[in-house]
Amino acid sequence: MIKTNISPEETIKVFFAVWPDAAAQERLSKLASQLASLCRGRAINLPLIHLTLVFVGNVTGQQLETLRQVANQVKQSSFHLTMDEIQYWQHNRIVHIGPSQCPAKLSALVNDLQNRLSQAGFSLEKRRYIPHITLVRKALCGNLPDLTASVDWHVNQWALVQSKQTDQGMVYLSLNRWPLEEI
Repeated sequence: MIKTNISPEETIKVFFAVWPDAAAQERLSKLASQLASLCRGRAINLPLIHLTLVFVGNVTGQQLETLRQVANQVKQSSFHLTMDEIQYWQHNRIVHIGPSQCPAKLSALVNDLQNRLSQAGFSLEKRRYIPHITLVRKALCGNLPDLTASVDWHVNQWALVQSKQTDQGMVYLSLNRWPLEEI
């Protein structure tokens, strides 16, 4: 866990996410590069490849501690995730990969987290959760290729992450990690 040294009034941007294992992350990074060439977009850099569970947004130091306390209460099981569909969202020019079927345990994790955060007073997006990993931004795509092989991994932990803009670009800092129970 990284201790963030922010004052109670200062804000940082945070979200909850899962990261692919190293092998899956490498495959996703290569796929992002291929799709960026095809779609004339910008591939997501390997360290930034993740699946968002819940986007929280800007929080104060005091709210950050509340987020940690809420997350400590979430107890869910690990699960297998199969990413097997590439899609293009034209409205925001994003190419992403996602599961054709959302695993029930992923839905349970997201719903549990959303419910607890709402009960703690956090204002969350109201739109339906669509699990996906953004691979390319600023894309202009016609036809996308079929995925020749799915990208799979066992999800056994999740994290609270700070999104921080630096002179070198966006960086994500893991603030906390929580294990998912093995069954």
